[in-house]
Order: sequence, then structure tokens, then C-alpha cells
Amino acid sequence: MSKAKDTPSDIYVWDKIVRVCHWGLVAAFITNYFIVEPGWLYHEIAGYVALALILSRVAWGVYSTKFSSFKNENASYASFSNISLDKQTFLEHVGHLRQKQIPTSHGHNPFGWLMVFAVIALMLGLGITGFMMEEIDAMFGNSTLEWVHSIMADVLYVCVLVHIAAVFLVQYIGNVQLIRPMLTGWRKR
Repeated sequence: MSKAKDTPSDIYVWDKIVRVCHWGLVAAFITNYFIVEPGWLYHEIAGYVALALILSRVAWGVYSTKFSSFKNENASYASFSNISLDKQTFLEHVGHLRQKQIPTSHGHNPFGWLMVFAVIALMLGLGITGFMMEEIDAMFGNSTLEWVHSIMADVLYVCVLVHIAAVFLVQYIGNVQLIRPMLTGWRKR
């Protein structure tokens, strides 16, 4: 019996770096938003891990095109050079949804890229404000900074909920696997 990646009809969508960053961010977010109290050492550690993962993902998004031929030509799905946010790209995506057929060869759709940018911005903002509150003595206990940090965390939570709903909705309506590739890297054509 062959493994999923050995099946000729499968396509490699998300490389290990993208998947590790994604699931690491999920773990850090759950830890900080739902489990540990703000200001605790574990909150700080999870925050720094999330910041490191975001910076790694940004670096990989910038440089992954150079390494795409290293493993697979489809590894460039992670590359920010593939982003197209013009009106035509949004219309094509909506058209694919209306036809109930998202092409299996696609990575992020334009709405997905907008969510990627929102998460990057929010995680960077959380990392910066968290660092300022914990490491800069003059900022320790600053209520405005704490409020900004808290608002960004709540906005990120809303983004997470929208992201989860969109993944299930687009997978169902667009008749395309979205969850499996984020777990294994591979999507059935």
C-alpha cells in the first residue's frame, strides 16, 4: 500500500516549514489566550515562540522561491511572490466558489492571503507590545499598552474564528481539500 505522497494524483501544497509555523502558532495562541495568565512566564515564553514562528514564516515567504526547486516545484506556494490581490483574482476565486470547484493546484486564495497578513500584523503587534510591557521598565504596568495588547489579542481571536469557518466553508463549497494538506502537505487532485 502506497503512502499519500507516493500517489501520482496527489499534489504537494504546504511544505514542513509552513505547517510547523502554522501549528506552532495555533499552540502558542491557545496557550496564551485560553490557558495561561498574562504576565506569567509561560505566557511570555509562548509569546516569544509565536514571534519567532511569525518571523520564520515571513522569512520563508520571502526566500522560499529560491529553494522551491530543492524539494518540489510546488514548495513555492509558501512564497509571497505568488500573491495576487488584484480585483481579477478575487473575482476568479468567487467564480470558482460559484462553480463549486476550487482548483486543487491552488495554495492560498486572495482572501486567505489577506488573513495571513492580518495574522502576521497582529502577531508582530502582540510580540512588540508584550516585549515592551515585560522588558522595558518604563512601560511595565502601562495601562494603554496593556489595552492595545489585549485588543490585538481579541482581534486575533476573531480572525482565528473567521479563518476556521472559512476553511470549512471553502473546503465544502469549493470541493477542495484544505485540512489534509495542512496536516500532511499533500492534497488529492
